Amino acid sequence: MKKLRSIPLYTALAGRAVLAGCILSGCVLLSGCRKNLLDVQPTNLLTQDELFSSPAGVTAYFASLYADLPIEDFGFCNGTFESFPANGTGYLADWTDESSEGLGTQAIGLNNNTYDNIYAGIRNVNFFLQQVRLVPGLDPTVVAQYIAEAQFIRAYDYFELVKFYGGVPLLTMPQDKPTPLPRNKEVEVWNQIKSDLDSSAAGLPATSDYGRANKYVALALEARAMLHAASVGKFGDPAVLTATQGINGVDAATAQTYMQAAYQAAQTIINAGVYSLYMQYPQDLSQNFQYLFYQCGPGQTNPEAIFCRGYDYAATASIGGTHNQDLMVLPYAIESPSGYGDRLQPSLDMAELFENVDGSPHQLGGAGQVLQYYHFPTMAAAFAKKDPRFAGTIVATGTYFRLDTITSQRGVIVGGQEIAGSTYAQYYNPAAKTFSQNQSAGSIVGTGNSDYSQYPFWLKKWTDPVTPRAALNPWTSLTSWMDLRYGEVLLDYAESSFELGHPPAEAQQALNLVRARAGILPIADPGYVTEDTIRHERLVELSFENKTYWDYIRWRTLTTYFNQRQIYACRVFYDMDTHDYVFYKINDIEGPRTYTSKQYYFDLPGQDFASDPLLVHNPGY
Repeated sequence: MKKLRSIPLYTALAGRAVLAGCILSGCVLLSGCRKNLLDVQPTNLLTQDELFSSPAGVTAYFASLYADLPIEDFGFCNGTFESFPANGTGYLADWTDESSEGLGTQAIGLNNNTYDNIYAGIRNVNFFLQQVRLVPGLDPTVVAQYIAEAQFIRAYDYFELVKFYGGVPLLTMPQDKPTPLPRNKEVEVWNQIKSDLDSSAAGLPATSDYGRANKYVALALEARAMLHAASVGKFGDPAVLTATQGINGVDAATAQTYMQAAYQAAQTIINAGVYSLYMQYPQDLSQNFQYLFYQCGPGQTNPEAIFCRGYDYAATASIGGTHNQDLMVLPYAIESPSGYGDRLQPSLDMAELFENVDGSPHQLGGAGQVLQYYHFPTMAAAFAKKDPRFAGTIVATGTYFRLDTITSQRGVIVGGQEIAGSTYAQYYNPAAKTFSQNQSAGSIVGTGNSDYSQYPFWLKKWTDPVTPRAALNPWTSLTSWMDLRYGEVLLDYAESSFELGHPPAEAQQALNLVRARAGILPIADPGYVTEDTIRHERLVELSFENKTYWDYIRWRTLTTYFNQRQIYACRVFYDMDTHDYVFYKINDIEGPRTYTSKQYYFDLPGQDFASDPLLVHNPGY
């Protein structure tokens, strides 16, 4: 396995992301590679006149537009971008049932600066679109491509805003911020996103440098955005649309148009045959799924990656480094010398979503069926028959990860009675009936070498399996973020096809491509393709990619699925009577989670109401 190689990169003033590389067609290495356009001087070293007086200045300004993209990657935490996760309870996974680490649904929210920061990005795009045509000496073909890319960036910005807030003031000309302007209808914002992406896809080439948009990047974002918009109209409450006069919600007829647009965008990518599912390690499908998210950096070949944000510590150390993924999610037993660890641990609910390889469900028990003992000969045996994506996504107790077997054991069972330990990595002495940090004659392992209480899972997806953990300190993780990938496109295609009423065999084919790569039994009969089947596949395939929360939002199931919903964890004991391991389900300590209908949108920041009297609140705020 090759380490991420160091190459000349443009380091972004506005963040820690690295936009670079000389790779075409997403992350697929092709011939004809040209010098990296984004390897240029940062814009903070140039005046405004210098920026638009020469092609070099334009390139510097343009690079900053990409750097400011509000990509919900490793740094999106606590409701803001480029955030240090602190206690690790503000990840999008914590806002759903993916993680056991959340503070509950009342703790979710956006940082007040998020709204203004995204509008600052839109302001810069609009200014660029106004000025780029006036730059002396800039080739018209280059100008046209710049414009198409800038439209992609603006669509991305507005997609974030409309997801967060619904209808927002729509600006397509330079302006500091939307003051004082009324909010546009939600469909007007979606229409602008679609228009920008249609123009972008038409004006961009089929290939691009790493970290830049091409035709298929624009289409992949269009498939994602239009599927979201269509779902809001199909599953949303029409009363909200009426009550807000269109500021929140999408009408049914327009939703159908958006669903067709999502389908066509995904179909175009599939038919082009440029991208394919990652299959670098067919002999180990769990490793294959794990490395899909590791081998997506600058200089690496990944046929599934459509659009990535690259990270490289050596190139960004002077401005603060990269991100903190490994620091936060590594199990306690192998945590960084800087500490942290155990900050984003999957819930039992998430683990149970993964089917067995034969397609059968695998659970420790039904909903509410807590404290029932399940015996396994080893810790690893409890989840050994699962879909290989499980072991590619999650480190389960008793399994090998980064040169260690990571275990989570609460204590021992003696004579049918549970005896819990009090800390990590203790030994139990049966004669003395005590726990100790030291192993003695006759003693056995009493507690796990990592979290010994109730969380026997840790996140593997997005982690670095190569870099020594001694080097994993704050802002040093090397894993890049794959924002748009072919696997998601296939799932977008399957869902939009089904919702449009196409023959279910069409969705079945796309779903089975994803399942075949995973190594799980295919769906044999198109009659088994249902809305639930498609949604389940998304929840498993896209888990911990910051998609699940938004799927619940657009399906409008956040309030039904999380209506006093109890999230589950489990405990593990070694049974000295039966000489095996006992697993059982418990209620997560965070308690039940409930969302209210107002939380399908966040409210605009309070300071903006003070400066813009034309704004109105979202319902319920």
